[in-house]
Amino acid sequence: MTTYHIRAAGEEDVEAVLALRRHAEDWLREAGIEQWTKSAYGARVIKGWIGAGSTFVVSTDQGEIVASLSLDAGDPDFWTPEELKEPALYLYKFIIRSDHRGSGLGDILLDWSGYRSEMAGALWLRLDCWRDNKGLHKYYLDRGFHYLTTRTHPTRMSGALFERSAELRLATSSAATLIDHTFGGAEFPGGAARN
Repeated sequence: MTTYHIRAAGEEDVEAVLALRRHAEDWLREAGIEQWTKSAYGARVIKGWIGAGSTFVVSTDQGEIVASLSLDAGDPDFWTPEELKEPALYLYKFIIRSDHRGSGLGDILLDWSGYRSEMAGALWLRLDCWRDNKGLHKYYLDRGFHYLTTRTHPTRMSGALFERSAELRLATSSAATLIDHTFGGAEFPGGAARN
């Protein structure tokens, strides 16, 4: 069983998160998926979210950062003012290094994101993703998200909108454990606090 640790990202994590982003850009390009091609723009967004306290990093027991995600308010380029008033938290830049995919970590992190959403008073965990990445759409559909609609923006290729109930928990893998350092080092979900 692999143990992972999640905590809020700090300024000291900027380079590690940017390295994850570059790794994802390379993987997508090699897979023939034209997504995340604007590295400088992506770096600015990531730095902003880390500075705002919206980004979380996931590390191994050895302290190696292997995943990150951001939870923040909805993007008004894609969500209507009425939708933005609904109680939701929005998932962004969900990146897992390719050598840790398939471990069950992604499912646990989606459940954890739903839990964080609930703690913030939200009913929904939402996201917008690349319009043309059907494989990514299937990934989210297979994990309890519902497709809502696709909206276009003149300069951005995101816009496929998904949501799932914040209270939904689907992770079943016993191959991965997540220690939540944002809540005192407790195992997620439930479990006793660890040092």
